[in-house]
Parts: sequence; structure tokens; C-alpha cells
Amino acid sequence: MKPFLHTTLRLILTLVALGSNCLLTVGAAETNVAPIATPGAPNSAERMRTVYLGLVRESIVPADPRVIASAALAKLAALAPERVLPLPAWFGVDAERDAAWLAERVVDLPPPWLVLDAMARAAATAHVLLRSPQRREGIGALMAGKPRAAPGFNLHPLADGRLVVFDVFPGASAEASGLRVGDVLHRIDGVPAARVDVFLLNAHPAGVELKLDIERAGRPATIVLRLIQADVPSVESRLLDGGIGYVVVRWFARSDNAERDTAGLARRAFIALASQDARGLIIDLRSALGGSGEVAMASALCDGDVMYSIQQPLSAPVRHVKRKGERIWPDRPIVVLVNEHTVSAGEDLALSLRELAHAKIVGRTTGGGLTEMTFVPLADGYALTIPNGVVLGPISGKGQPGHAIKPDIEAPNQSIAELLNGRDPQLEAARAVLANNPALSGAKP
Repeated sequence: MKPFLHTTLRLILTLVALGSNCLLTVGAAETNVAPIATPGAPNSAERMRTVYLGLVRESIVPADPRVIASAALAKLAALAPERVLPLPAWFGVDAERDAAWLAERVVDLPPPWLVLDAMARAAATAHVLLRSPQRREGIGALMAGKPRAAPGFNLHPLADGRLVVFDVFPGASAEASGLRVGDVLHRIDGVPAARVDVFLLNAHPAGVELKLDIERAGRPATIVLRLIQADVPSVESRLLDGGIGYVVVRWFARSDNAERDTAGLARRAFIALASQDARGLIIDLRSALGGSGEVAMASALCDGDVMYSIQQPLSAPVRHVKRKGERIWPDRPIVVLVNEHTVSAGEDLALSLRELAHAKIVGRTTGGGLTEMTFVPLADGYALTIPNGVVLGPISGKGQPGHAIKPDIEAPNQSIAELLNGRDPQLEAARAVLANNPALSGAKP
């Protein structure tokens, strides 16, 4: 677990001074506040300027200026079409000039939260999000192990970029609403589906209904997803044929309730599988939602005093994240499954295990969330989150290209046909890695 303030930031459990017009950076040991806009309650133009500059200049993963502006204008066209003008040819050269031009589009308008949200979504970057009060409460509840509802499904991208349902949790909202494995999700309440949406669905309370536009067996269909509460565990485990341990982590939550604390559940699973003489271990982090608990999980699986390091902001000294708890997994090989939707805590865990436990990573390059984030408070309980620091390997001391984990062995996500037929090429590749590992010959059969 990260030091308290740092963990609090990554969990998105609290947001300090939301009404202040400043940039709030929370690190492991201190809180630094640096003004980035004029004092006082910001108006719509100031909010637009702050969000635009945050996305294209302040973020360590700067977004494309014209992409962000185009998203803003497209959403503004539905709200105040008379304010929309074509993007100037010069747009994208000078961030301050760009921000002033966009700010003029929303002068004297009501708070343009839908426009600002469209801009954040257009960035398509891990740890970039417009945080509303509802999102803060709902996501905080999930990360504290007390979800307000259980959407109950997970997505991964197909080869053509469409998002397909690859996991439906028994007893949760998706199953009850008729969503199936193999369904392609196009839109949620009219908004094109994106990687972040499964995460954001957790911001809604039970009872909310959302229209899902899907494609099933090549035909369009509509499903009403009615969110319900359900007891869905964040960790599941079993012993596969051949004596291979298999642990799935769906999200990372920190809780005093042992049945809802992800790290505690995972450690218990590791102990149980080791007691069953598991010859190796596969940890499935595909599309795992971020949060906290990765340090305790890594500590259970490997030696080492430092699980990974952090540099936040980039001008600050490197801080080391120390182990939490004793190692409990024996010296047996580990494989980690990842995909494009594995972000944040899942990426931290994969990096730790690669460098400290010599784990092999199988699947697809992850989502680029080996970063630390900061809050940019706006007003009315809203804030923008952007990445402003990096996660470094515990041994290498280096960041990863694109802030992502590139697998040791590339394996494609399941196609629709494979999902419907129960074939999983990534899991097959992980099992092959273990089968070919000489260390298995020394493990108990």
C-alpha cells in the first residue's frame, strides 16, 4: 500500500479544496498548492481555459490540441450552436491563444460540464477524467469496497477497435439485464462507448437505468441496463488442470471488511493455492479497474524492500514505495495476463512482479497508467484529474515507454467467435509459458 496521502490520491477517495481555483498535487508526504488561474469563483470561460491547458500542457501525457477542441465544439453544437465556429488554421500552435479562443465560445454560458467532460474523454488517456460529485462518491465507494451498484461486466477491444463484453459476473446487473458475453457495446445512453465507461458506471447508484446500444450476432439491439446491488467479489481463484493456480482480480479496493479488501482476498487465494501444491501461478489482470492493494499483493509474491518507485512531479526526488507484509508464495513461476484496459494499480503490480519475481507478462500492451495523478479543482465539486508523475521499476529505476507494460509474449484478445466457443488464446499462452518453464520440474506434481 502506498503512503496514506498518496494512496488517497490514487483511490480518488477524497478531494481537497475543490472550490479553490488552484492546482492541487498530493504526494506521499506533502500537499503542494500552486495557483494556475485567477483568484475567485471561476466562470465558464475560466473553467474552459483551465481544462484545456490541463489536458494539452499540464499533463505529462499531453493531448492533441485539435482533437480536444473538436470534441468541445461538437458537444457545444448541441448546447449553444450559435457559439460554434470552425477551428482556426493557427489552432494548436500556442496553447494560451488556443485556450482564450475556446474560452470565448462559452463566455456567460451556464457551467459547461458536458463540454468539459467531452474534452476529457477525447484525451483517451489513463488518469484523465472530469470528476463530478457523483463520480467522486460512487468511485470512492467502489474503491473502499462498498460499491453502490454492481454493473457486472467487463470489456476488451476487438482487432477492429470495437469493445466487446468478455466477462459477465453472475448475479450482477449485466446478467440480470440480459447482457451476454460476445455482445459488442457501441453506445451508453447515446454516448460512444470508451475504455473508461465500465469504471464510470460504478459512479451510479442502484436503480439507475442506462440504455445500451449493442450488436449481437451481427445485428443491432438495445438493452436497458438496470443497476442493482450484488455481492460480486473483486478476486476469484481456482486450481486449473495441470496444477496451475489461477487468480482473477477485477478491481482493487481497500476495506476493513476482509471479504471486500482486494489485497486480503488475493493473499488468501495465494495461500490456498500454495497449500494445494500449485505448480505455478497465473494472475489475470485483464481489464482490472485501478485502486489500491497492489503493494500488499506484490509483497505476498516476491522479495524486495521496494515494490516500485514514484517521481511526482517530474521535478521532485524519487520516492520509494516499500513492501507491505511478508512473502507467502513459494519460489514457483508466475505469469501475469494483461490487456489494453489494464491500468493503474494493475500495471503497478505487473511491473513489480516482472522485475522482482521474474514474472512473464502475456497479452496486450496495457493502458498507459503507470503514472501518478493530480487534481485540478474547478468549481461546484468538479475537478479534472491529469497525470503529473511517473511510476518507476523497483530494480531498473526506470519508467516504461508510453507509461505502459509491454508484454513479454503478445497474445490477441478473444474474438467474438472465441468468446462464444470458450477459447482464450491469452490464457492458453500463459499456460504454455508455465508448461515450458524448467522450474516446474522442481515443484510438487
